[in-house]
Amino acid sequence: MFVWEKGTLNKEQEDAIKQEGSILLVACPGSGKTRTLTYKIAYELSRIESDKEFVIAITYTNNAADEIKERVELLGVDTEQLWIGTIHSFCLEWILKPYHQYLDDLKYGFRVISSFDSEKILTELCKPYDKPKITYWDCGIIAKTDNYYLTCLDVSKHQPLQKIYSEYFKTLKKNNQIDFEQILFYSYKLLVQKPIISHVLCKLFPFILIDEYQDTKEIQYHIIAKILSANSGNSKTLIVGDPNQSIYKSLGGFPMPKVDLEKLFGFELLELSLIKNYRSSEKIINYFEHYKTYPNLIEACSWDKDYPSIITYTTLVSVDNIIEEVANLILFNVSEKGISPNEICIVAPQWVHIASITRQLMIRLPDYSFDGPGMAPFSRDIDNFWFKVSRIALTEPSPYMYIRRLRWSKEVLKELDSIGMDVSEVSDKCFLRICNSISINENDGLKYLENFFVEICNHLSISMDDYDMLYEHYTAFFESSKARIERLIKEGNPCIGEIDSFRKVFKQKDGITVSTIHGIKGEEYDTMIGFALLDDYIPHFNDNNGSENAKKLLYVLASRARKNLHIISEYGRGINRYNPDGKSPTPHLLEYKYEYDEIKLK
Repeated sequence: MFVWEKGTLNKEQEDAIKQEGSILLVACPGSGKTRTLTYKIAYELSRIESDKEFVIAITYTNNAADEIKERVELLGVDTEQLWIGTIHSFCLEWILKPYHQYLDDLKYGFRVISSFDSEKILTELCKPYDKPKITYWDCGIIAKTDNYYLTCLDVSKHQPLQKIYSEYFKTLKKNNQIDFEQILFYSYKLLVQKPIISHVLCKLFPFILIDEYQDTKEIQYHIIAKILSANSGNSKTLIVGDPNQSIYKSLGGFPMPKVDLEKLFGFELLELSLIKNYRSSEKIINYFEHYKTYPNLIEACSWDKDYPSIITYTTLVSVDNIIEEVANLILFNVSEKGISPNEICIVAPQWVHIASITRQLMIRLPDYSFDGPGMAPFSRDIDNFWFKVSRIALTEPSPYMYIRRLRWSKEVLKELDSIGMDVSEVSDKCFLRICNSISINENDGLKYLENFFVEICNHLSISMDDYDMLYEHYTAFFESSKARIERLIKEGNPCIGEIDSFRKVFKQKDGITVSTIHGIKGEEYDTMIGFALLDDYIPHFNDNNGSENAKKLLYVLASRARKNLHIISEYGRGINRYNPDGKSPTPHLLEYKYEYDEIKLK
């Protein structure tokens, strides 16, 4: 049985871990949720009674899966019987790949289309439609249990969009391809048509963990419910998240109420809470509690809970002076408050705002470095085979990275095995040694990877012409990367194509982070700086539940801060005939009668 030293966890966390039944765990920001999940997984792994059973952990992102698995491994627990990943990866691994032949649409096999190729097809299909004008950004569907539904709120575009998607699905079917929403739809369809699959899986999974449940789609709840309910409650679950951070409703994510979950699963859930915030000062917590939409308790327990936080808000900065304002806030936090640049994060509602300000901040503050996922020179498509290889190619051998790179090697070999290659003589350690032995002198990032991939193919006697998946993933990887680099160069990043920029993608974060509000959920920084907090952005003009969702975005933004928070609703942005003075501040910020701090910036 896995045990831990006294004082490692608080009572709330221990109660969630030791509970025998199924749990709905509401975790406030900074409450040690990831720590709790890590120990819970280790605890359940130690209770497995058969070598044919698996603990399943479903995360919202692949990065979260990597972090949790590494933490479990560092606890000294054997993870051979742990499966962790996103719901799409789960469906592919456990439902579609083993059982696709039972569906007429998939009985001759399938391949998952890359997001880049999907965008190309839809963009081409949109071109004939001018009245109304249809673009790729209007295209979006959500798979539900009965069908696919358009996400575009402009109903005048629905008829042409239905025609576009009809052609899109025909194209995929012709190519034996499926996209991400089809992964969910076909998985659910299989579980409904072949109940035996659920009965087989439920015996394999004594415990299923669902992280970030507030971002879970309806069909995803139903997929998990089919498996759990097949075991009459004997398979246990831990469902964890924070309803206040449900900011993916436009993509179909929502926190299903406890009573509805119980009805769907067919058994009761014990509701528990993590209310101790170990991240933020009490002043920061008191501020962001105003934006709660779910009435949970939050208690300040940080070592710095009494820190004299600075919370500022201004509407007096023009869009023309926003660079100077943000730069001065950075300098104020570093020089006067002693904040490390690595602990500063700049956010805006959309990437279009971030791209322009990052370029200008790099010029304004040449002694500082800036880092963010939007600045990566290639798409982080975790399902692309060559992306998986690139993770190893772009990281240096080191004790710190050994376990992670070994796991990546195992994933690469598993992919090769799944397409019919005989890699039985190549162990994950052997593959890693091959990668470590490759030496390439090339400054151009894409050329470096091209040469590295050729070397890998030579070592393993791989001909891409013999494997459609490898060729398709190769083409998608390089086409999408070239397009991304061209865009970033136009936005003012002339060195983005160099090998050093490629290697930075997998290095530890270095410098001031720039991201969107959606992009920093789950992270934390000493200082948060948010700008472009304006109506039409927060809430978004297309959001049919704008008021509530705007509160959630502001909650996420503010709750990332440990010590200081700076909020800006600049004037003069988005001037047009409808907004001659520019967009107005986010209504919730105007309505909040908070006594903000005043500071003097140089």
